Order: sequence, then structure tokens, then C-alpha cells
Amino acid sequence: MKIFISLLFVILIFSSCQKAPEHQSNISWKPYSKQAVADSIAHKKPIVIDFFAEWCPICHDLDREVFSQPDIQAKLAQVTTLRVDATNQDDPNIQQILQDYQIEGLPTVVFLDEHGQEVDNSRVIGFVTPKEFSQALALFNIFK
Repeated sequence: MKIFISLLFVILIFSSCQKAPEHQSNISWKPYSKQAVADSIAHKKPIVIDFFAEWCPICHDLDREVFSQPDIQAKLAQVTTLRVDATNQDDPNIQQILQDYQIEGLPTVVFLDEHGQEVDNSRVIGFVTPKEFSQALALFNIFK
């Protein structure tokens, strides 16, 4: 009986340590650069810029719960997807990019039209639901 209880206890410990399967984001985020933005504008392709940091739990929530949704992934596959890794906010280059886009907190997602202009009222700040993110994406003319 002691062996059975010990075995049951070990099984419970191992099963509680296993993480639940996470949804994976299949979005091909490219590192942000001015050249990537210029190339996208030259090809008249809209741009989505995700401002992200490794230390930001809400950034990871957005990845796991929003960017993992197949309908959102399909829409983002039609635009240039860039990611600003703001993990090291002491980096002067990162500070400049955050200032250029007037980023006040993470995560923030900025939507630029095919001319490189920010789409009015589309900016996503903080966590949003997949439905709310889809509504922001709908402001791109290519999805209407």
C-alpha cells in the first residue's frame, strides 16, 4: 500500500509540473529596421510593427492568445510583420525607435499603411482579445 501511495504521489508531482500545451504563433516576425520599412513601402505592402520585450508577460500573452489564432495569422501573412525587441530599453537605438513611434508601454502594435503612415485609431496597446485585434486589422483596406 505504501508503494502504491508513493507511486501515486510521484505521478501527481510529475503531472503538475507539466505545462499545458501552448498555442504557437506561426507569424514570421522580422527584426525591425528602417530598411525593412522602406522595402515594404517600395512594394506598397502594409506593415504591422509589434513592440515586444522578453521580460513583458503581457507581450507573451499576446503571442500565445492572439497571434496564435489561425485567422489572425492568415491576415498577418498578407502584410510585412516587424518586431521591435525592446528587451534592453537602455540601448540608445531602441530608445530612438520607441521615441520615433511614441511608444509609451509594452506591448504596443502599430499598423502602417502601404505608404508607411500609421492607420488612424488602429494602435493596440496592452493585451486585447483576438476579436479586438481583428477589429484593428480590419482598418487596413486590404482586409475589407
